[in-house]
Amino acid sequence: MRKKISILANVLCVLLAPVISPAVESPESIFSRGSGPMEIIIFSDYFCPPCQMIEPYLEGALADLHRLGAKITFVDKPIHSISPLYSKYFLYAADQASSFSEIIHIRNVLFDIAKSKSVHSEHKLFQKLKENNIKLGLIDVKPIFAEWIKLIQDFDVKSTPTCIVRRPGKELSVFKGSRHIQEGIDLLLEEVSELTTMIQKE
Repeated sequence: MRKKISILANVLCVLLAPVISPAVESPESIFSRGSGPMEIIIFSDYFCPPCQMIEPYLEGALADLHRLGAKITFVDKPIHSISPLYSKYFLYAADQASSFSEIIHIRNVLFDIAKSKSVHSEHKLFQKLKENNIKLGLIDVKPIFAEWIKLIQDFDVKSTPTCIVRRPGKELSVFKGSRHIQEGIDLLLEEVSELTTMIQKE
């Protein structure tokens, strides 16, 4: 187990040497949006076929949940050897995003690039993101990668996609695989929508 964690840590530290900007004051503020109290954590990899399959659904569903007050947290769990590069540029772009919709758009662009299977270098990825008008900021991603590793370990995430739902006073909900995640989030949307309607009527 320790060997696997060590490998994960080494993979996430790939390509970080050139980054010299100051550490982010609050790492979570880059990959989490919203204030809760309910939190939805999505563990994914840009090159994971099931992750690619469910991403279009998540774009709309997570936007609705965020609009209804949920906190949405994205955690990249690298599976493909080039995944850490995409994760690094997701964070560069997320740092410049001023809204949740921008975060969703950044993920959409990165997933599309990954599906093309034609971009495997930092230069090409940079160019592709610029072509899609994605703003990039240079930040120290090491503390963010460290926080991701901690979340992966804390929730014992073994595969992607995985969705964790934390709600006050309720047991942790864990959904694995694209179909299970969609079923779980559909039920969650119904629950939150009904609760919001009840509160509005009071």
